[in-house]
Amino acid sequence: MMQTSFRWYGHSDRVPLVWLRQMMPRPLVVTHLGHVPPGEVWPREDLQLLRTELTEHGLGLGPIESVFWTDAMKLGRPERDEHIENYIKTLNHLREVFPEEPEIIITYNLMPLDWGRTAVAHLHANGTRGLAYDHAAMDRIDLSRGLFLPGWSKRYSAEDFRALQQAYAECGEEGFWKNARYVLDALVPAAAARSMRLAAHPNDPPWGYLGLPAYLGNAAQIRRLLALHPHRANALCFCTGSYGAEPSNDIIGMIREFKDSIAWMHLRSVKTTGEKRFHEADHADPTGNVNLLQVMRTLVAIGWDGIFRSDHGLELLHESDTVTNGYPAIDRYVANKMLWAYQQALTAAP
Repeated sequence: MMQTSFRWYGHSDRVPLVWLRQMMPRPLVVTHLGHVPPGEVWPREDLQLLRTELTEHGLGLGPIESVFWTDAMKLGRPERDEHIENYIKTLNHLREVFPEEPEIIITYNLMPLDWGRTAVAHLHANGTRGLAYDHAAMDRIDLSRGLFLPGWSKRYSAEDFRALQQAYAECGEEGFWKNARYVLDALVPAAAARSMRLAAHPNDPPWGYLGLPAYLGNAAQIRRLLALHPHRANALCFCTGSYGAEPSNDIIGMIREFKDSIAWMHLRSVKTTGEKRFHEADHADPTGNVNLLQVMRTLVAIGWDGIFRSDHGLELLHESDTVTNGYPAIDRYVANKMLWAYQQALTAAP
């Protein structure tokens, strides 16, 4: 049976754990240690505190989102091996603190940048607000002044961003995939030995922007990733919204093809409004790029029984003080409940 989950950003989140406890069905908590910089070890003590807080609220651990790969790991820089060693130490600490979990999912991504949007409060005709992306607007950004995109926690100076662009250009696509294989060859056996799955989140948007490439945005790129180190522990965090932003992606076909590799899912939809331009759609909007009822029908039909969470969502019902970077509380909860109801009805259908 599928399980719902809910993204919680830790103590900086405006949505407290007590709210998650009120939700029905009660979700697993998707979180991470956001105060620990990528490449460093997650302290066992901090994870123990997380476990204590979850237990106090009667909540269970969901997928970890995310233990990030560093640029050194993606680009093959000298500190790569140290970061890989620290990554494995973090896996050790997670397993030591949560020994009873039959399987722990560790999310990561291959994006040179984090998810990209040009607006976090795009106004819809009905008065709701949400994330939006406009490639033309992205191209108009004056990079000589550095870079800080909506929703990010990291700023780049002009010099730092030029260096990042140059590093990925010099690495090239083949160099990147060679580096990814090196990392997976080290991490997949470590994850498998600890009953963990490494779940790669796709590029969001699923194409390159600002002179940086996208490595995981379609079925062909998924095949390439999975072929680097074939194993159950080399898996996917399948985001229907990220892949769905590219209209040529066959979401249902991709779910069917990669069902055995999908560790967990982000379920959301977007609506294309122009060439490489889209905004977040209501989860129930039948005119969105992704029909989530059809997605759930497919998951039930193929017998997929993993973890999912509604993703992003729209700021509605005058919600304004509980929105963290495009993650409103009300719509995500409503969407989780809707998706769970889809599952219940489809499972019970004769």
